[in-house]
Amino acid sequence: MKWNYENDIAYENIDIDKIKENRFLFETLAIASFIEITSDVYDANLSEYYKGDDTTVEWLNQTWAPEEIQHGKSLKQYINTVWPEFEWEKHYNVFTKNYLPLCKVDALESTRAREMVARMVVETGTSTLYKALVNYAKEINEPVLESLTLKISKDEVYHFEMFEKVFKKYKDKEKLTRKEITKILYIRLKEINNEDMKIAFEALQSDESYDAYLQQLSQVAKKHYPYKMATKMFIRPLDLHDSFERIVAMTVSPAFKILGI
Repeated sequence: MKWNYENDIAYENIDIDKIKENRFLFETLAIASFIEITSDVYDANLSEYYKGDDTTVEWLNQTWAPEEIQHGKSLKQYINTVWPEFEWEKHYNVFTKNYLPLCKVDALESTRAREMVARMVVETGTSTLYKALVNYAKEINEPVLESLTLKISKDEVYHFEMFEKVFKKYKDKEKLTRKEITKILYIRLKEINNEDMKIAFEALQSDESYDAYLQQLSQVAKKHYPYKMATKMFIRPLDLHDSFERIVAMTVSPAFKILGI
């Protein structure tokens, strides 16, 4: 791993009084911690799906999953530092009870290249979400959060790039066309505010509604979300010429905003 959350994050320097009442921040970090720390389930499913591709499976097991799980652990530690009264394990158990039944190998895309397109979309969403949190941390002047989310965002960009390499390995074998890739991207774009996030929010057992939380998220995104970065990453599987990429980007970028990202 490139960093270690126990050694490289100065949790003791968090100005707790400054952010203690920041409900949006608490809910966002808790949601992310639940999903990230459960990456061993994704790892098992992907390892089974790519069985026989030793290079990919080794990377998933030895790099991707440990780094994703560390993201969850690092966020959990942040939450336990600022909101020690929150019973993280209790609420995480609620999350897994409702979430794990949905994590099946047959829920993956129909081919290996197609699944990598889906993985790239997921990593686009996570890397840009954490980049938005970096920007948000700057606004509220919370340097520990800024440092942590920047590290996580960089990891997610690296994961995106590795998934892209696997995608390219299978793309030609499967003769996957741009039209087919576009269809996968379109479906995944509509799923960005997905069931995972809703299940994680509901596990918090908040007296706030999920819709109200999404409205807050949308307001923060309008100011801090890196739309240009998201758009560029999102259309990467299409492997477009630079000039045409700019045209497509102009079409896709507003879609992120319409979805409330």
